Amino acid sequence: MVGSRDIRAPLLASRESPGRRTDEWILDGIGLLVQGAVIPLLQVVVADVVLSALAPQWRGAVRLDWWAAFLLNFVVVDYAYYWNHRLLHTPALWRWHAVHHTAAAMDVLVTSRNTLWTNGMILYLWVNGLGAFLLADPTPYLAAAALTAALDLWRHSRPRPGTPISRAVSLILVTPLDHAWHHSASRPGCNFGANLGWWDRLHGTAWRSLEAPPALGVEAGGTLLMRLLWPPRRPTPERVDWPPTMTGGGCLARRSRRRAEHQ
Repeated sequence: MVGSRDIRAPLLASRESPGRRTDEWILDGIGLLVQGAVIPLLQVVVADVVLSALAPQWRGAVRLDWWAAFLLNFVVVDYAYYWNHRLLHTPALWRWHAVHHTAAAMDVLVTSRNTLWTNGMILYLWVNGLGAFLLADPTPYLAAAALTAALDLWRHSRPRPGTPISRAVSLILVTPLDHAWHHSASRPGCNFGANLGWWDRLHGTAWRSLEAPPALGVEAGGTLLMRLLWPPRRPTPERVDWPPTMTGGGCLARRSRRRAEHQ
């Protein structure tokens, strides 16, 4: 069945990823535990303990139609994450995010590869709990958060050459091929979006190709313990301009150079 094959593809890709060392298995396994269990628990703590103690009168105070609550997370939070992600590529924060970029091949386990502290720098930890606390009916909001998490796994699966269907999907969603270019060793400064590819196109950081990048990943420096707790400082990837321009940036600059080379 085509459907079951599509569902199995990301998991099969993780088995076929070349050269995953023992320390990478440990790093990814711990990351999976943190992202899959610790972070949801912390979101509950934020919503039910901290916010309830600070502002109990705000629990369930915001009433939204189901579609508005869903779009609040899937679109508005997604746009905020685009800028959050660009911040992670700045000199101040890159060392904490660079661990995520050390994978030489894409698969679902790479989704959770991070230091133990990086998830605290990603807005999902905070806004999902906040939305669940404030909304009278948080179900659609949390459903959008769950869909975002599922798309995150899909986005990190093994990229395949572009097809007419995948190109059509990429007009709306960030596909595995799009996100692979964000992880490329050549660091083109592109495709920072999570769910929607609109934000990269809006701000000039979109990069589209029919082929997967020839090489992935940045060099993994330091020991396993360092990568988990305190990764070594790394040069900021040259793919990011900061402060960012609202239009243009590293991706457009790269595209302009490629056009010049072909003229």
